[in-house]
Amino acid sequence: KYKVTFKKTEWSSIFTGLDSGKYQLGGNNISYTKERSAKYLYSYPIGSTPSVLVVSKDSDITSYDDIAGHSTQVVQGTTTAAQLEKYNTENSSKQVELNYTNENITQVLTNLNEGKFDFKIFDAPTVNTIIKNQNLDNLKTIELKSDEQPFIYFILGQDQKDLQTYVNKRLKALQKDGTLSDLAQKYLGGDYTPAATDLKIPSEK
Repeated sequence: KYKVTFKKTEWSSIFTGLDSGKYQLGGNNISYTKERSAKYLYSYPIGSTPSVLVVSKDSDITSYDDIAGHSTQVVQGTTTAAQLEKYNTENSSKQVELNYTNENITQVLTNLNEGKFDFKIFDAPTVNTIIKNQNLDNLKTIELKSDEQPFIYFILGQDQKDLQTYVNKRLKALQKDGTLSDLAQKYLGGDYTPAATDLKIPSEK
């Protein structure tokens, strides 16, 4: 029914592209926020993304509680940036050094591997894949506990309800027949896929 053209773009351009009608569908580790849900339609979750703290193997950082006074790179407007900006507001006496960048996560992890920064918070599937594929042998990951299962989604323009319905129908079928699980195992090194009971748009929860 639809012909898909893939356009690789910078993070912020996903949203401006949807706003202008240039794109109808956007995807890139996009989590749910109330602010985004006011502007965009959400698909069913396409994957689960538990976060990890990435540090060098000789780092003195052993948990999230140790990040104060250390440096990291973040991309403006991402969930991680918002999380650490809030952290700095709440810990004004000993903040995290935030270095804003437009570099992709592969380059950010390479910088970390070379000792240019102290840590990075990102999702486990992506981090594990990049560390393995890029041979970033100086890095290790520390699991971050969360009470909620973090999911990522496609987002769509507000005028794309028919496409939203179609995409959700396809995601449900791909989850049911195991295709999503097979793809996650092949490309992400683990079954980071939602269960059938998780196939809801965020506002339905």
